[in-house]
Amino acid sequence: MVPFVNELTLGAVAIAGLIAGLSPCSLPTAALVVGYVGGSRETSRFRCFLLSLSFVMGLSIALASLGLIASGLGTLFLNLPYIYTVLGIIMVFMGLIVMGVLPWHIGMGQGMINAAGSRGGMIGAFLLGIPFAVIASPCTIPITTAVLALAAAKANLFFGFFFLLLYALGRSIPLLVVGTFTGVIKSLSKSQPLLQALQKFSALVLVGLGIYFIFFI
Repeated sequence: MVPFVNELTLGAVAIAGLIAGLSPCSLPTAALVVGYVGGSRETSRFRCFLLSLSFVMGLSIALASLGLIASGLGTLFLNLPYIYTVLGIIMVFMGLIVMGVLPWHIGMGQGMINAAGSRGGMIGAFLLGIPFAVIASPCTIPITTAVLALAAAKANLFFGFFFLLLYALGRSIPLLVVGTFTGVIKSLSKSQPLLQALQKFSALVLVGLGIYFIFFI
């Protein structure tokens, strides 16, 4: 078990989720998804909130389940040689992607979005949150992957589940606000330089963690 990955990292992973939720590609996509589920009719702010809440619940449950799986895999492979080196390489690689040093191109999973959202309403919003946790927001995948690597390193099912749940809650706060108050996107767009700086900082943290895993564990 990695001593560095302990309860003190819970606050940090929530902040990482917040940074991921504020990333340039997440907020506009979330607003489009909630609008798609709500349909073209007039929708009250309270209904927008309920749709957004259902959406982030689907996202959070999906990410927490991934944390459970990652921790289970970590338990299985904990005693294998070089496992921490592999996890460290993953974190360095993902950090370089977030930094923009390495290219990153992936589809938006639009087919899955359409299939899930075709039901509409609360159920459709919930189902849309599940693929959005990974596929529909490509610029957050590197951060999510690195967080999953940390959960695997802890190799504790209970910790892994709540580790990713906290990450999901941090990531969901901006999505919930944007889904309820869609005009917020305009004001947030003015803060993009600051948000991008935070994203670069999170990338440096990921690279530093990766180096720690490779050389000091």
